[in-house]
Amino acid sequence: MTNYSPSTLFLKELHDRLEVLAIPIYFHLPNPDVLEPFIVIGSNSSDTSRTAQTGAIIEDITVNIDIFLDGSSRTDAEEVKAKALRVLGRRNATANIIPDDSIGRDVYHVSIVVSGTIY
Repeated sequence: MTNYSPSTLFLKELHDRLEVLAIPIYFHLPNPDVLEPFIVIGSNSSDTSRTAQTGAIIEDITVNIDIFLDGSSRTDAEEVKAKALRVLGRRNATANIIPDDSIGRDVYHVSIVVSGTIY
């Protein structure tokens, strides 16, 4: 049995919580031929500066979650954003919706930044 790092377990928990949205989840941006909707659990950063010289590690982690939806309905984008924030639970999270065409077509990009502390 493998002992995974706390940050790996945190990412897995985010994945498992987002699965209830029934939207495909990736850990990197898929090929351009993959159509919306999809979720990307993307970059993350860790800060262990609050850890004492001895004892358990305290890790503050920040994860970027991007949800790409077809550009046909702002209302649908708002609803998906609200559902995603609810399923992520009681965490520090910020979210915004960006009309986006950087992947070659008009989409709504729901950008969520989640942070937490791992002991």
